Amino acid sequence: MKHFASPLYAAASVLALGTASAALAEEAVAPRVVVTASPLAAPLEELAVPVTVVTREEILASPATSIGGLLGEKPGIASSSFAAGASRPIIRGLDNTRVRMQENGIGAGDVSAVSEDHGVPIDPLSAKRVEVVRGPAVLRYGSEAIGGVVNVINNRIPTAMPKDGFEGEVSASYNHVDYGRQGYADLNVATGNVVWHVDTFARKTGNYEIPDQPTKRQPHTWTESAGVAGGASVLLENGHVGASVSHYDSEYGIPAPETPGNPIHIQMRQTKLQASSGLEFAGGFFSGLDISGGYSDYSHGEIDATGATGSRFDNKEWEVRGELMHRAVGPFTGAVGMQLRNRRIEAAGEGGELLAPTETDAVAGFIFEEMPLGDRLKLQLGGRAEHVDVSGRALDFTVPLAPFDYAVSRKFTPVSGSAGLVLTLDGGVVLGATVQRVERAPDALELFSKGPHEATETFEVGDPMLGKETARTIEFNARRAGDDFSFEAAIFHSSFSDFIYKRLTGETCDDSFDTCTPHGTGNELDQVFFTQADATFRGFEAAGSVTLARWGTARAGITGQFDMVRATLDAGGNVPRIPPMRAGAGVFYAGEAVSGRLGFLHAFAQDRLDANETETGSYTNLKAELRYRVPASMTGTTAVELALVGENLLDHDIRHHSSFKKNDVLQPGRNVRLVATARF
Repeated sequence: MKHFASPLYAAASVLALGTASAALAEEAVAPRVVVTASPLAAPLEELAVPVTVVTREEILASPATSIGGLLGEKPGIASSSFAAGASRPIIRGLDNTRVRMQENGIGAGDVSAVSEDHGVPIDPLSAKRVEVVRGPAVLRYGSEAIGGVVNVINNRIPTAMPKDGFEGEVSASYNHVDYGRQGYADLNVATGNVVWHVDTFARKTGNYEIPDQPTKRQPHTWTESAGVAGGASVLLENGHVGASVSHYDSEYGIPAPETPGNPIHIQMRQTKLQASSGLEFAGGFFSGLDISGGYSDYSHGEIDATGATGSRFDNKEWEVRGELMHRAVGPFTGAVGMQLRNRRIEAAGEGGELLAPTETDAVAGFIFEEMPLGDRLKLQLGGRAEHVDVSGRALDFTVPLAPFDYAVSRKFTPVSGSAGLVLTLDGGVVLGATVQRVERAPDALELFSKGPHEATETFEVGDPMLGKETARTIEFNARRAGDDFSFEAAIFHSSFSDFIYKRLTGETCDDSFDTCTPHGTGNELDQVFFTQADATFRGFEAAGSVTLARWGTARAGITGQFDMVRATLDAGGNVPRIPPMRAGAGVFYAGEAVSGRLGFLHAFAQDRLDANETETGSYTNLKAELRYRVPASMTGTTAVELALVGENLLDHDIRHHSSFKKNDVLQPGRNVRLVATARF
């Protein structure tokens, strides 16, 4: 469901969440949105937990240069906001290794979870839709999705025949705040039963303006990225078989460098291969088979002002998954699947000091089943068992002035399970309840870190003896869809056993462990140890839309949203960098040719702090949008849309508490954005 910032699309997205009641049968009903959260291709209203869906129109209207920036104001979602080119989603206060980033169901194949300055090599421009999935459904994807899954969906492997055998899209936009220019184009062409796809994009932004100082810009916030992809599918009578290849290039500045005279920028490259097939069976016990896989060759260098590479990370990763759907076994209908993954990270320079070569192998089996309990109640069950083997080199610092590293191999067997209930009431109201117990194996970074991390100004030391992390979660939610009135609300409580987090020790270091105080005299970097402790996360999210007036097919109304998360260590204290409470509201008008909206999101001050954190002040982000759809009589078969978008119109100082750079880096000031899109 969409929050206040996108009221123009609230109807389409909210209608996907439930079925209108008989009393509201006259309402226009948008097509159901089928999401990847369920292997049974279920629509949103049939899932036990809500799923956030971001449409193509929202993606094009957003100035975000990263997936984190695109999602950062959705209820329950924040962003790490480290740099304009590097911002990862934070879901209900959980980030990095607990949020899985993936493209069409296959992992991103990057090192963005290693550090907040590492970007995700998936550009928002390449996405046709983005889904954020929480709850039992994430067991399909792995224990590293303990916080949630962000699935970026595109049509690089076509699954349907384009209308009249030919279709495409061209889009261009300009940002005032950073002189940003971006463009995107894609094309799908059918030759017989083969559909060919090609797309390309490019973006370039400068250092952005900061609030109240129109002549001053935030240094080192520039970005430059481009990508190209091609794919093809053979469409069969009962499915498809296809593959794609893509290449991504990105360079971006790192703001507030430790040494201002020697700034650092990231140079990132990735080549990715993906393949998938989906088959439906008309008869027999099995109803369908989905197989997908991918291989990623990723590298990035951290380049200083002289052109020298201080750190380099190379990540080679492959993943294969298969799901077999079955028809009813007694009362149950569902799917079983397997997932295999191999990942090898090699690092050089300062990156090699932080993390020597590591390798992770994982194999897993999972199951998803559902059973009707009457006409209105449905039970959903999920389970996953996996085996994870992580190897690398850890640091032995028992002799602080003469530490040494040694080879370590750890094996883990996380086992997870979940159950959910979905109840449909009169009036289109859907209630959901879920319980789950999820285990996560420690990541290589948490086990084997052993050196300086200049971007975050920390000296990180992993613990090779870390055990599995376990989360027990209960959630209740309610939602209703419809043009006249819609809402979505969720309340959750998660108890973590052996929660892994970065603990500031109070010591400082230079670039080697023997410089760390109290035995050394280092003072450049804050020392952090990866530590386990019990923790509790609890929160509430809500959003809604009400139509107040209608004029023919046009309508106008109000929208609103609210979210909060509270995260504490059971032994006392707060989990660091937790996003603050937020609330917002807006008004909208939606017509056939002209649409508009005006709304705000207010973030309250965050003063619930961990040791060595600083308080973050409140802010209000006022947004506006005006859209014009050019009449078909003027464009023929091409659909043309123009949009004018304004952000941070009050020019407030915006600092995100979740960002490592929030004390030194302001978010962009007032921005006006012009977008033009043509579809043919």
